[in-house]
Amino acid sequence: MKSRLRVAFLASIILNLLLAGVIFGRLPQQFYGSSPERGRFRAEVEKLPEPARSRFREKIDEFRRSGLREQIREAREETIRLLSADPFDEQAYDRQVRKINDLRMQMSNRMAENVREIVRDLPVDQRNAVAELLKRPPVN
Repeated sequence: MKSRLRVAFLASIILNLLLAGVIFGRLPQQFYGSSPERGRFRAEVEKLPEPARSRFREKIDEFRRSGLREQIREAREETIRLLSADPFDEQAYDRQVRKINDLRMQMSNRMAENVREIVRDLPVDQRNAVAELLKRPPVN
């Protein structure tokens, strides 16, 4: 019974990690990431009127210099390493999962702050342009 409970607990943690990755991973890729949509995103930023365009570029560059994406990548690699270690250290794995979730939350919070700073003093038409930029493209 105890081994079944461990397996169920481990499966639950893995599923939660995957779900959190899907939820928190999609917006950062669209906003700051290096996904295939990056070129589209950069092109859309260039269509924004000034000063929104320069603010956006500045915030994206500032975010990239912060190294937060690199920290998340490193934490994921460590989590994967822990999954394959023998013996499996559940506590270390749980700490890494929490670390990844905390880093993703920091990323989401930073993005929200950046958007707020970008649009803070913009007129309505420029805020609308930024809002359009942040919409997800239609799925083909």
